[in-house]
Amino acid sequence: MTGATVASPARRASDVGFLGKTWALTRKDIRVELRARDTLPPMLAFAFAVTLLLAFSLPADGRLVRPTGAPVLGTAPLADVLAGFMWVTILFAGLIGFARTFEVERAEGALDAMLLVPLDRSALFLSKGAANLIYVVISESVLIPIFLLLFQIDLGARIVPLLLVVLLVDIGFVAIGTLFASLAAQTSSRELMLPILALPVLVPIFIAAVELSSELFLGGGLSDVASKGWFGILLAFDCVFLVVGALAFEYALEG
Repeated sequence: MTGATVASPARRASDVGFLGKTWALTRKDIRVELRARDTLPPMLAFAFAVTLLLAFSLPADGRLVRPTGAPVLGTAPLADVLAGFMWVTILFAGLIGFARTFEVERAEGALDAMLLVPLDRSALFLSKGAANLIYVVISESVLIPIFLLLFQIDLGARIVPLLLVVLLVDIGFVAIGTLFASLAAQTSSRELMLPILALPVLVPIFIAAVELSSELFLGGGLSDVASKGWFGILLAFDCVFLVVGALAFEYALEG
């Protein structure tokens, strides 16, 4: 009985220590970005420029209507096109940010020193992932309203299901991007290697994102989105790569 009483506070202290160290590392990355501003400005500039360019690439008379009958060969519903535009922009803006995940540690020669710290590698993975998630969310909070405004998409109450889809996509996107950024950081051409490594794995997540967003653009609700198989695939990818990323991160860094 006494052993259980002693062990329980010890476990709680260990949990608090893990979360505290993870949050401290995340704050460190955010402070560095606030001083240097090397990650967010390029992401935002890319997203805005691409969105503005795409806004002038569609015909002015395009309408968001659910297609009836078999699609004509070589055509695609406007909702699919717009959803594809939005998520491709988010994809490449995110990869720009992920490529800089370990830039400070590499530039200062601190990566090896960080690995000598008596810290669970999963905490380092979560801290880098949390910082990347913050960058992606900030970029999306600017991009998505501009995108909806330029393309005249009125979601109304369907903005809530869209935010749920965005959150689920972001979790898987960040988990995969952070893991492969640690692999690409070992190479001299990390900006080139990161997309080569990450894109094949990211394809299912972004196909799901396009399919679910397209359904919302056409007037579908949360129940319509949740009933689609792509929603389950998205949840599965999030769970799998959060676990795989936390477990494989140590080997990726030391590879």
